[in-house]
Amino acid sequence: MKKWRISLLMALTMLIVSGCGILENVNQGINFATETTDYMNNLDSFRQEMNGLAEQALTDLDARTDLKNRLLALKNQILSYKNLEVPEYAAELHSTIVGYNDKLQQGLDQALTNIEQGRAAFASTGLPETMNKINELLSQINALNPN
Repeated sequence: MKKWRISLLMALTMLIVSGCGILENVNQGINFATETTDYMNNLDSFRQEMNGLAEQALTDLDARTDLKNRLLALKNQILSYKNLEVPEYAAELHSTIVGYNDKLQQGLDQALTNIEQGRAAFASTGLPETMNKINELLSQINALNPN
């Protein structure tokens, strides 16, 4: 009788522990999906505003400072996204986004240099093209949503 109780207790413990792992994986997946969507939406918002911001930055010192601050904030978001915990099933998607992020980092660095030198912020940076590719990826992800 005692062995039976111990076996039952061990079986229940294993179910609970494995259930916690499943719950953790679900939470990690939800967090990844939310963070990825928010991140990509932020990039898309910036993409839509960037040409107007660049034009203002050419003639307005405050707009130039604001643009530099937005570019630096965007660089920080890119670094944060790279360190996001990724569920196994989303590793390929995350890797694709991180690859685009590497190109974005280079483009942002060039844009900051352009601003410092008084040139058009996004000239020869590749940012518009890279951001358009990211927007296409966001559109593909949104298309998977059955709503």
